[in-house]
Amino acid sequence: MSNEKKPLSEQGLREKSDPKENVRAVPYFLIMLIGAIAMWALSNIFSTPSGELTEYGDQRTVADLRPPVLTGGASKVDGKQIYGGKCAGCHQASGAGVAGVFPPLVGSEWVTGDEKILTNILLHGINGEIEVNGKLYKGVMPAWGMLTDDEIAGVISYIRSDWGNASPPVTSATVKSQREATKDQQGTYEGGRALKEGS
Repeated sequence: MSNEKKPLSEQGLREKSDPKENVRAVPYFLIMLIGAIAMWALSNIFSTPSGELTEYGDQRTVADLRPPVLTGGASKVDGKQIYGGKCAGCHQASGAGVAGVFPPLVGSEWVTGDEKILTNILLHGINGEIEVNGKLYKGVMPAWGMLTDDEIAGVISYIRSDWGNASPPVTSATVKSQREATKDQQGTYEGGRALKEGS
């Protein structure tokens, strides 16, 4: 066997050697940034009270989160919050409704008038023609009977006392009474006339 190297062919001479991967250092700026974040995180962990006195945490109990009943049956339920989540999409946050589509609650005789009729609207809904502030509306108001008596009382009390409305609040006892009195009502009331007759 001969140890002599064979001369490269023409193709071998044309080929370039394989590239080599060099070690590329991480930029110093990035190392300093990571170090600063790590130091900030550690200082934050060690400076935050943990396992200390209980006043550092939320001290509310389940009983505190339940709506307590006040004198006269009125509830502390936030009617404005419920209105914002369930009613404002149609009647608007201002209570002005949408002209020709959703009736206003501002100055409406249905809101400021008989509390039993308003309670029945929320409990069972209304479908059909209803005159509000001299204008005729024809649409569907869904029933909110799945809400608790306290929640319905809270919403009714809110809309009867906001936007310039100045009617007294409605108690959960009134809602409970109307729920029982209208338990045989099947579906929504068919328009304003049926609503007045059924109340």
